[in-house]
Amino acid sequence: MPSRTRRRDASAALPELAAAVVPQWERVAGAVADLPDGAFAAPSVLPGWTVGELVLHVGRSATALSLALAPFAADGPATAPVTAPRLVSAVDYLSGTGARAEAIADTARALAAQTGPAGTRAGLAGEVSAAAAALARVTDGDPVVATPGGPMLLTEFLRTRAVEAVVHGLDLGVEPLRPALKVVTRLFAELFVHRVPGHTVELRVPPFAAVQVVEGPRHTRGTPPNVVEAGPVAFVLLCAGRLAWGDAVADGRISASGERADLSGYLPLL
Repeated sequence: MPSRTRRRDASAALPELAAAVVPQWERVAGAVADLPDGAFAAPSVLPGWTVGELVLHVGRSATALSLALAPFAADGPATAPVTAPRLVSAVDYLSGTGARAEAIADTARALAAQTGPAGTRAGLAGEVSAAAAALARVTDGDPVVATPGGPMLLTEFLRTRAVEAVVHGLDLGVEPLRPALKVVTRLFAELFVHRVPGHTVELRVPPFAAVQVVEGPRHTRGTPPNVVEAGPVAFVLLCAGRLAWGDAVADGRISASGERADLSGYLPLL
């Protein structure tokens, strides 16, 4: 059953999310533009994916936004013709990515087989530009849009686009911009609470998030007995399966104190 979608002030949230997602996509596209031709056929840090396939997938994530916003084209209707008694939240969407993973990979490989380095660079830049333009046409409210995961509020879908841009940007060696990293950190903290509800462990990701997770005794006063703290990039890498818990603890990117502070059994989230 889908979780309840959070309602927020769309007049503030939509511009803020757009200002986080679009520059992050543009940052990734800029880095890709500087890659030498030989880099596209090389293995990426994502097992089973080449760099070119990964870049094409990032482009597809931007295209998904353009398609969702097609009803807002200049010659289209003023509002999206999508109604649904239940909407998919960003947490629901991320929870369903596993079921779509093989199809996503197949699409990227098929595109890579017919697209050379120049086309891959130009394609990503064009898809990002088109998505930004489509987003700029939405000037009122928080409409419901059709997405690969089901009908969603546009703000919720944009949060998933931030995940794509930040995580795959990191896969490509691109450090995330602060606004996009903030969006993704908070969404992953929300996903953690959804997957591992409870109040036994305090999970801190300063300066963006602090939540309680894991079933067990509730902490109410004083210093929490079980605390996990991570920087935002390390937290994102951990949740996305790009960083192993043991490695992160060993090199200090994550600190964990308390008998129940080992969260390795709940990871990765994606």
